[in-house]
Amino acid sequence: MHHTSRRILLALCTIGVAALATGCATTMSQTECVAADWYAIGLEDGARGQAMTRLTTHRKQCGEFGVTPDVQAYQQGRFEGLDYFCTLSNGLQVGKNGQSYAGACPSGLEYYFLTGYRLGREIHRVRKDMYSNRSAVKKAEKELQSEEVTDERTAELRYRLRTLEREFGRMQSRLEYLELEEQRIVVSDARSANLEID
Repeated sequence: MHHTSRRILLALCTIGVAALATGCATTMSQTECVAADWYAIGLEDGARGQAMTRLTTHRKQCGEFGVTPDVQAYQQGRFEGLDYFCTLSNGLQVGKNGQSYAGACPSGLEYYFLTGYRLGREIHRVRKDMYSNRSAVKKAEKELQSEEVTDERTAELRYRLRTLEREFGRMQSRLEYLELEEQRIVVSDARSANLEID
């Protein structure tokens, strides 16, 4: 494996462990600023899809300790980290998690990321709507069981439940379609990656 590739993988593994341990801390201490590997920090920020403005935050934090970031090393690391973030499969996952996108991907990679991201966001939205629908059903059913509910209110609630069930059926159909589309683009992306390797 190429030396640079080994360095990237090692840094990403280190980032993964650190992120789990610190909860993706957003501040840097004096010790961290003084001992900073700006390439690795840039790599981490790129792999997380951070915008270039993230460097301004680092500069402000470390400036309090008289430390100036190595901009060139940071930019190199971030650029390489974006290769891991700006993929179709990662865009899909980011979207499904309901996370925002800071517009960090370069033009040559953004199309692939956004293809996955937009589909993932739609899957996230439909699942969220389905959850809200089930919550509304439970609330209506609970009210129906009340001894104080009137006949008029009972009719309203039963109509409401029928409407919710119809809406839920449409959501299920929509989700099934989106998940099939997800499978299709994931398979297509995997095939494209295999062709590039060959």
